[in-house]
Amino acid sequence: MATTTLPPASTQMIEWSPVIAGTIAAGAVSLVLIPFGQALGLSFTNLQSLEVVTPQSVLAFGLWLLWTQLSASIVGGYIAGRTTGYWSATHEGELRDGAHGLLVWALGTVITAAAVGAAAALSTVAAAHGVEEPVTTVSHVAAKQITVIAGFSLAAISIVSAVAAWIMATIGGDHRDRKVDVSAITTFRRR
Repeated sequence: MATTTLPPASTQMIEWSPVIAGTIAAGAVSLVLIPFGQALGLSFTNLQSLEVVTPQSVLAFGLWLLWTQLSASIVGGYIAGRTTGYWSATHEGELRDGAHGLLVWALGTVITAAAVGAAAALSTVAAAHGVEEPVTTVSHVAAKQITVIAGFSLAAISIVSAVAAWIMATIGGDHRDRKVDVSAITTFRRR
């Protein structure tokens, strides 16, 4: 019977290198999918420029945002879980892997909020110096409705993506512990 030797257990509860690596990967996935969605007309700015906002357009925007967030969280969480050091094959190891996935999501959320805040500040400075913003054709009431729906959707989608990052990090950690070979889906080389 073959025995599997496990690597020495990690002594750090949180390892920031896997969290940063997962966040970079998640950010890259988002940076690819967001412009693609904008090209298809699935962005908040496209939604605001519509004459009439239909439930179908809001649903399409929400589903694209969900797809983008989930894809990024799945990739980032898995990478963080897979690349953390071995802890132990107990519930504590699973909790640690999940926490790494949640930290990927949290760091990505904080970076996104900072970028949005900086863009809003730059927009305010530009407006104060006479640079005109594009005029939107949507009514004031519709703009409020869009903002409320988008805000609620973003919050709900963020919670779902946080859970996805946690789950994928625990799966990545399980694959790391069991030494699962994923080369069949990660390589193009013929064997």
